[in-house]
Amino acid sequence: MEKIINLIEKISKIGAYISATFMLLIVAIISTEIFLRSIFNKSLLISDEYSAYFMVASIFFGLAYTLREGKHIKITIITSRIKNKTVSLILDIVVYLIAFGISTFACYFAFLMVNETRTLDMRADSIAETPLWIPEISVFLGFLLLSLQLLAMILRRIKNYK
Repeated sequence: MEKIINLIEKISKIGAYISATFMLLIVAIISTEIFLRSIFNKSLLISDEYSAYFMVASIFFGLAYTLREGKHIKITIITSRIKNKTVSLILDIVVYLIAFGISTFACYFAFLMVNETRTLDMRADSIAETPLWIPEISVFLGFLLLSLQLLAMILRRIKNYK
């Protein structure tokens, strides 16, 4: 079980690196846009569109690692009042199971969205006419990584319960 948990956590870390790369790409494309506009009075014409795609990718690829590091918002109004460690651990498992179900549900429908967009050859209504399945795939992959990380959290709690 520990090997599975470690593998998932390594995958989450890769997601964090991908997230950071997209953030750097946002900086690069906006800096290039600023440079071109101020020096040459020209524009890339795609910087706003692609920086939005990169922002979505950065957010979704970072979800799993953020969870792994305990940086998601967590409401502890109930768990902070529970003194029994076993009850608290069971409650954690139940909450992670619910979150896993929601994330897996979202992952499935994100996959359907990407597949439909690709099948219908839907494109952005912009100069670039970007096939929309390309930026949408980051939503699917982000939910997939989040689901895997939630599974790792569940397995770790079960391991600690024994």
